[in-house]
Amino acid sequence: MKRFLSILVMGIVYASILLVCEIGLGLNGRQIFVIYIVSAVIIFVGAILFNLIYNVVHIKKINKLVSLFDEGKFDECIDKLNAMEKTTKSKHIKNMAKLNMACAFMKKKDYVEAKYIFECFGSSLEKMPEVEMTRRLNLCLCYFHLKKYEKAQELYTDSKPFFDKYRETDDYYEYFILLDVFMYVVFNKDATEARKRLHEARLLCKDEEFEEDFECLESIINFPNSV
Repeated sequence: MKRFLSILVMGIVYASILLVCEIGLGLNGRQIFVIYIVSAVIIFVGAILFNLIYNVVHIKKINKLVSLFDEGKFDECIDKLNAMEKTTKSKHIKNMAKLNMACAFMKKKDYVEAKYIFECFGSSLEKMPEVEMTRRLNLCLCYFHLKKYEKAQELYTDSKPFFDKYRETDDYYEYFILLDVFMYVVFNKDATEARKRLHEARLLCKDEEFEEDFECLESIINFPNSV
């Protein structure tokens, strides 16, 4: 509603300016039409450039905040992303801020809050396949940590078209290894094979961020009745 009113006011102001030009400068209809077309193009291009620059600047700010992950400053990152999400006018920036907030909650092992944010998007990100894929991937991992195994399996199956496209890429390869091990350990009863796959995953995913995931998997293997 606010956007509609803003556009309406701008339209009235713009029409008034053209009317003043027509009367004050004694311009004819053809001249006013040319002014209208040229100014409309300038305004349109200017709006696109402004929006593009605005998004680029804020994406850089988000990327800078995400670098706080490496310092373990998750709460600071969450607070700043939350402030950005509340103040920005760009829907894209709002979405990126919320997604990275959810990732920050995952980093601090708050899977409940992360799950809530990821679920809030619904299917609204499907026009951005890679972004939607990362949302689904992280949501699957949240479900596993929260022992919502049926939801994890359902989402994993439903996400196959998204996952298959990116599972071999360098940025996501390790996360898909982890997710696949979760799927096997939870939904298969072969403890020997599960331990073998977990061992292989440890060799491939050496970053410390995966250690808690591996401990969770080991616990599931050792105590299968908890599943």
